[in-house]
Amino acid sequence: MRPSIARKLYYSLILLLLALWLGVVASVTWVLEYETNEVFDSSLQETSQRILSLAVRELQLQESNRQLPLAEPGDHDEYLTYQLFSQDGAMLMRSHIAPETAFAAPLKVGFYKTDDQHFYVESSKDGAYWIKLAERKGHRKSTFYSTLRLLLLPLGALLPLAILAVYFAVRTVQKSIFKLDNELSTRGSRDLHPLDTKVLPRELMGLGNTVNLLMARLKVALEAERTFTANSAHELRTPIASAMAQLDVLREELTCPSAQARVADAKGMMERLQQMTVKLLQLARAESGAAFNVEKMNLSALIEMLVRDLSFRSPRSVQFASPKHAVWVMGDLDALGIVIQNLLENADRYASPDSPLQIKLSADATLSIRNDCAAIPDEILKNLCDRFVRADQTKSGSGIGLSIVDTILGQCGRQFSLHSPCYENGRGFDIRIAFPAAYEQISNA
Repeated sequence: MRPSIARKLYYSLILLLLALWLGVVASVTWVLEYETNEVFDSSLQETSQRILSLAVRELQLQESNRQLPLAEPGDHDEYLTYQLFSQDGAMLMRSHIAPETAFAAPLKVGFYKTDDQHFYVESSKDGAYWIKLAERKGHRKSTFYSTLRLLLLPLGALLPLAILAVYFAVRTVQKSIFKLDNELSTRGSRDLHPLDTKVLPRELMGLGNTVNLLMARLKVALEAERTFTANSAHELRTPIASAMAQLDVLREELTCPSAQARVADAKGMMERLQQMTVKLLQLARAESGAAFNVEKMNLSALIEMLVRDLSFRSPRSVQFASPKHAVWVMGDLDALGIVIQNLLENADRYASPDSPLQIKLSADATLSIRNDCAAIPDEILKNLCDRFVRADQTKSGSGIGLSIVDTILGQCGRQFSLHSPCYENGRGFDIRIAFPAAYEQISNA
């Protein structure tokens, strides 16, 4: 698969977005963990100091045999538990769910941490009393993860939306490239007018100007080629006709049969050269855009005239079927005449001996021309409209007849198809040309 700029840009932006998202997650996790520990540590320290003062006061009151009314708390969950010690390490008091054994923290002021629990140890000013305050196991972690989850859920929900936004942003940027590609790919081989670079983005201006310069040079080269072809063919017609006339005179004057045969061969070659000049003139006219001239014309009458002309030049019978009424189309009379004449000549040249040509024009302006011949292989059939490609190399011909047909029909937007074999016996060649747009235009007028 060829590399795609859009795919590369899309994946690059997605990877960058994911990297930024992971960076944000990591930074949020670090900051949240730091702030959570700071808040919990401050709470441990403050709570231990307050509990220590209240517990020492209660102990002093008990020692003086004074009774104070105390509200007994009910059953509840304790996130913080404490143990009160004397200076010698004896446990004097503890919260109701605190263990009877001392917490795993020394009697030394400061924070302590085990695998799953945090402690803070505080002492009275005189050092007579010590308190160990412990968090509930896993409380800090559960709080941290719950807070982190609530913070990351919106970011996680926004991530698919961000990826979708990147996709549509890339597609939007691609529109100008797609537009340029579509304009170039839908052009015909003869359409060399310059691109409108004013609508292109700045990044494509250089490409657009380069394409315009290339098409301008190509147009000049093609015009020179067409002019040379047309002028050469036109200039050759007169000397070829004169040479053929001189060959006819020479043949009449010669009495030797072998010399007359050589003159006949020379005349045959001149006739072939004359046919080639005619084809070159037709090709030059086809490439000049003659088919772009559109006018109302009688297609059935044109075919009848060309069939009649073929009957004067060939002994082959022609079966022509058409509707009783005239079939009108929109097109250039000369251009379509060149098309049908080339098709008739090809059908006559490559048909098997003594087989008729079958020509059918339907009411919807679809033309079919069939002849009997050996089936054409698919690999030749698909390239048959290229220049100098012939189905049978043993037959005479220039090899540009169907190329002229393809050029003219492409200019006037007609559709045609080639079929071989076309008969049940596995033989034959059929070309069909449809004129739907032109027919509908006439019928709706």
